[in-house]
Amino acid sequence: MRPQEALRAIVVPVVLGVALGAAGGWLWWTWWGPAPEGKVYDTAAGPTWYPDPFDPGITRDFSGTADFVVIAFGLALLLGVVAGWFARDRALAGLAAVAVASVVAGALMTVIGLVQSPSDPQDKVDEVKIGTELPGHLEVSGWTPYLAWPVGSLLGYLVVMLALNSRTPSGEWERPGQPSSEPALQD
Repeated sequence: MRPQEALRAIVVPVVLGVALGAAGGWLWWTWWGPAPEGKVYDTAAGPTWYPDPFDPGITRDFSGTADFVVIAFGLALLLGVVAGWFARDRALAGLAAVAVASVVAGALMTVIGLVQSPSDPQDKVDEVKIGTELPGHLEVSGWTPYLAWPVGSLLGYLVVMLALNSRTPSGEWERPGQPSSEPALQD
């Protein structure tokens, strides 16, 4: 195997992961936005920001997390499939590159999505008057949504690797385009 193939198997997934992570962050914010409006209310616990009283509570929070998972998993599948294609001759190097790329993409998507969002309105309630309207913010609830990138990319990578590398009837691995080690059938 040539060094260019090993370099390609590592560089392409990482570069693609950065590009897809950035696009995913922008798409996440765009799909979720605009930020919901809410008011600062005087409660027994002190000033508290609540979204629109007709909003059933966590609808926008769940929506932000669900949007993150859907976008991340779809883009991660694309990352895994493309990386699998480029790393078909260097499976282990490609696997490591896909794992790193998925973590980088997930972090980049999170940062870009959150940077575009207004800050948490609950942090500002002590500085404003009761009844002030403030925009909500985008967030991911819990840690499990962040698994969408690694799981999706590794699934896509696995599917491509299994599709490109198949076993012959004798149990040996054969790749499309390679001559078979099986004797040809004679007529």
